[in-house]
Amino acid sequence: MSDARVRYNSKQVGVLWTTGDLPAPLRELDPATVDFAEAVEALQVERGLVADGKLGPTTLAALSAPKPTPAPSTTGVSTVDSLVSVALAEAAAEVREVGGPNRGPRVEEFQRSVGLRPGDPWCAAFVAWCAMSSRGLLAPPSWCSGSAITTWQKGSRKTGPAGACTPLFVDYRDRVRTGWIWVRAKDEAGAADARRGNWVQGHIGIVVAVDEVGFHTVEGNTNSAGSRDGDGVYKKTHRWTDSHDLARTVGWFDSSCI
Repeated sequence: MSDARVRYNSKQVGVLWTTGDLPAPLRELDPATVDFAEAVEALQVERGLVADGKLGPTTLAALSAPKPTPAPSTTGVSTVDSLVSVALAEAAAEVREVGGPNRGPRVEEFQRSVGLRPGDPWCAAFVAWCAMSSRGLLAPPSWCSGSAITTWQKGSRKTGPAGACTPLFVDYRDRVRTGWIWVRAKDEAGAADARRGNWVQGHIGIVVAVDEVGFHTVEGNTNSAGSRDGDGVYKKTHRWTDSHDLARTVGWFDSSCI
C-alpha cells in the first residue's frame, strides 16, 4: 500500500531540506522509507506538533530550535540569560553563509523561523530564531518579524515606554540593558523615519553586554566591517562615542515581552 508520508518526504529531499542537515535520527534514515516517516512522527510528538510523519516547513522550524533550559517566570532573569547564551553560542560557532548570499544550512534555519525563503536577508530572522530557541517556542514571539524595522515597531509598542529607548532620550545609556534588541537604519534620516512608524531598510542585533565602552551585540547577516548584508553571525561592539552609529540607531527595546 502506498504511504502518503513516504511520498511527501521523498518529494522534499533537496527542495525543503537535505538529509545531511537534519537532526538525528533522521539524518541516518532514508526519506523514502516508513522508518523515516515514523521517526518524524516521534519528533513531532516530542515537540507538541501534529504527528503526521511529514517533514514540512512547520516541523522544520520546530526542529531548528534547541530545547531550552526552563526558566522561572517570576523575574525574567533566566530568560534574558538564556537568550544571551544562545546568541553568544552562535557567534562562537562562527556561523557563515554557504553556497551563495543569504544561503546555507544554518542560515536557512533562521530564515524558516519567520517564514523567509533561502536568499532573503536574515538579520531579523536570526534574532527571532534565538528568541524561539531560548524559550522553547514553536512560533516566534509576537514582536519578531523578518524585517528589522518591523520588529522594532512591534517590539517597542509592545514593551511600552518603560522598556524602550532611543538616542534621543537623555538617559539612553543608562537604560539600555543586556538582553534588549538593538535596531538601526541605513542613516540618520532613516532612523528618524522609522521612529515615526515608517518602514526603511534596517539592521538588528541582540545586546549581550553593556559597559562604559558601549553596548555589545551579536548580529546575523553582518561581517567584520559591520555591514547589514554580510556573511555570518558576529559579535560586535558599538561605542557610546561613535556618533555615526548612534545617529542611525532607531532604538533599543526589552526582549522579555512575548
